[in-house]
Amino acid sequence: MLIIGSLIGLLASFFLMLDTITLIKNPTAEIPCNLNPFISCGNAILSEQGQVFGFPNPILGLISFSLLFGLGLALAYHVIPEDPSSTKLHRTRKYFWTLVNYGVLASFIFVVWFFYQSLYNLRTLCLYCMIVWSVTWPLFLYTTIWNIKENNFSLNKINKNLDGLLSKYHLQILITVYLVAILFVLYKFQDFFLS
Repeated sequence: MLIIGSLIGLLASFFLMLDTITLIKNPTAEIPCNLNPFISCGNAILSEQGQVFGFPNPILGLISFSLLFGLGLALAYHVIPEDPSSTKLHRTRKYFWTLVNYGVLASFIFVVWFFYQSLYNLRTLCLYCMIVWSVTWPLFLYTTIWNIKENNFSLNKINKNLDGLLSKYHLQILITVYLVAILFVLYKFQDFFLS
């Protein structure tokens, strides 16, 4: 999941960055992801929300998804030891994975914020942004589940209950979040869909 999700997010961020560069050079240029008034990346790119930290948001995606992709490859090819024997290495590994989880959580919070901004302030959706949103949620969910299983959070008794709940119902939780997001979009843009 880490490799596939981060690769999809990386590609979406890359294409969004290409469109951003095109619009920086020529703000009136037609970009491929401007499909209709409802789905228009240009509006998101040129907005204040499209450059929250003073630079284009796709740069955040390029960096974050590249790191997660590299991490996924390192895990797949056993570059990161899975069962370290040294206590110090185990503790470092635990802090590292907790930090990764906080990073993915920050990405998820940013995505939820931008989703809200897109619906209620920009009143348009960005195709590439939606792809990033759709992979960030499972990356967060499954990174969290993995960290709980590996006991990387210091919540011993809670870990067991949470692990059981998330492991058993992970697919239902994942689908529910997608359905809630779709319902928000359908409700907010009902005039577009009904016309």
